[in-house]
Amino acid sequence: MERELFEKILNSLIEGIIVVDSDETIAFINDEALNILGIDGEEAVGAPVRETIPNTRLHIVLKSCEAELNRIQYLKEKTIVTSRFPIVNSNGLVHAAMAVFRDITNVEKMAEEVINHKEMEGLLTSIIDSTHDAISVADEKGKIVLVNKAYTRITGMSPDYVIGKMATVDIAEGSSLHLEVARTRKPIYNARLKVGPNKKEVLVNVTPLFVKGSFKGSVGVIHDISEIERLARELEDTKRLLRYMKAKYTFDDIAGSSKLMQVAIDQARKVSTTKATVLLNGQSGTGKELFAHAIHHSSDRRDASFISVNCAALPETLLESELFGYVEGAFTGARRGGKKGLLQEANGGTVFLDEVAKMSLSVQSKFLKFLQDKEIKPVGGNETVKLDVRVIAATNVSLEKLVAAGDFLPDLYYRLNVVPIVIPSLRERPEDIPE
Repeated sequence: MERELFEKILNSLIEGIIVVDSDETIAFINDEALNILGIDGEEAVGAPVRETIPNTRLHIVLKSCEAELNRIQYLKEKTIVTSRFPIVNSNGLVHAAMAVFRDITNVEKMAEEVINHKEMEGLLTSIIDSTHDAISVADEKGKIVLVNKAYTRITGMSPDYVIGKMATVDIAEGSSLHLEVARTRKPIYNARLKVGPNKKEVLVNVTPLFVKGSFKGSVGVIHDISEIERLARELEDTKRLLRYMKAKYTFDDIAGSSKLMQVAIDQARKVSTTKATVLLNGQSGTGKELFAHAIHHSSDRRDASFISVNCAALPETLLESELFGYVEGAFTGARRGGKKGLLQEANGGTVFLDEVAKMSLSVQSKFLKFLQDKEIKPVGGNETVKLDVRVIAATNVSLEKLVAAGDFLPDLYYRLNVVPIVIPSLRERPEDIPE
């Protein structure tokens, strides 16, 4: 009766139990062990353990008399964790061994799923942190559960402060769009709000999140309007400063009968019939652009483009992309399909570089290569484009001094200074001042 009760207790356990005697024969095996191993109980009891149970180590424990704890073992498609113990009789001798084990296959799969979930969560966090726009995610009740790095930069509010709070926490002026989307289950686009302690004006899009048809929250994308407006102004400045035109002025439009001015005009007339590069030297207001127009107008390129670029008015990176163009994906914000540069737009015509001394050394180097090879490589591109463009440059400072100071490339100076023309100021030709 006592043995029967003992076996019932062991058969009720969720662990598998096997006992072998000193002859390595299975003396007892409970129901869970039979289930895990997939063997028949009547055939197992009394059978040699090594022939019945694959990869068993109970015979080793019998000989070593040492326990083995929490060992992982693989049985076909199952993973089990096993502990094995020697059983000692009253004389202190090992006369049997016992294994206690549990099927952890499902636990292992769950652990893998958790690890994969964490890896995916980390990947998604990295993706949203790499975006330039601020992103906030709210749950179905309108509480903020996630924000990216750009969110703090734009709103001035840290993740620790906003996460877990209602989505009204970051609104300075206006109402919470997350709460509105939670109420209506409909997206909201291009809403203007002011957020954060500095009342930053932003443009917001919020869309609902559905999982298997069930509303789970919303995601908001926040654009910094001040940056958008800055880029718009920069674009307008670029359009204003980079003029695509036919040359408007001729030599007849250049006023001045003084000897110094006539010398400059005669030089310009003569060089206009050639393909030579011209460097116009003169103080601000002496009419360098008039001369550039007139040279182009008197050349055989008069029917082609005349493009004027003020090198001092554009940032270095913008000047490079405007001169040489760029391919799609060359940088953030690059136009789909890329864009032709001004040099390519001026192909067959003339490009006038005003205030060429303001060109950075890196752009100087790239422009020098163009003058040497008569070809360009757009920003981000691998293929070169052959061009036929006449270059007229202008400066109101001494390029020789800049070369000596290391601020202007000597080779570029020599390439530009093929035909130097000095345009005198009114101070040098008082006879041209109207009475």
